[in-house]
Amino acid sequence: MYEREDIQKYLATRVARPSSAGVILVNQQDEALLLKAHYKPYWSFPGGWVDDQQTPAQAALRELVEETGISLRAEDITFAYVVDRISDIMHTYQFMFRGNRIIDETQVTIVLQADEIAEYRFVSREAILADPVNYGGAVLVWARDTGEGYAEQPLEAAA
Repeated sequence: MYEREDIQKYLATRVARPSSAGVILVNQQDEALLLKAHYKPYWSFPGGWVDDQQTPAQAALRELVEETGISLRAEDITFAYVVDRISDIMHTYQFMFRGNRIIDETQVTIVLQADEIAEYRFVSREAILADPVNYGGAVLVWARDTGEGYAEQPLEAAA
């Protein structure tokens, strides 16, 4: 039987990986809501880092409100997939959740987080696959629509 102290010592030797989370919202045309952050060269889903003492689902919902003004409840989203993001500077997990309802653009007001998000648009899977360099890995996983719950994304180092 291991003592609590033994477990803590062992866990201290393990690699901790930061995580992020996002939400996939689609409109009536099956186009996904994508955001263009000021600091990213590509379009991505609403989302961000999972804070301490927060689950990925909680982080996804918090980030959705912060970045778009859209407020959903935990029961309004379902786990979709996780992307294992690997680069020479970081190894992270990105948890993606799917909104359970179609977004009616005429009924939703999107209010962007001005200091972080430059613009938004709804984009089809076909448009994403035709121009993949302009979209983040989680967006490409959605566009490919393979039904798999796990994807690996090797990332190039930032110059």
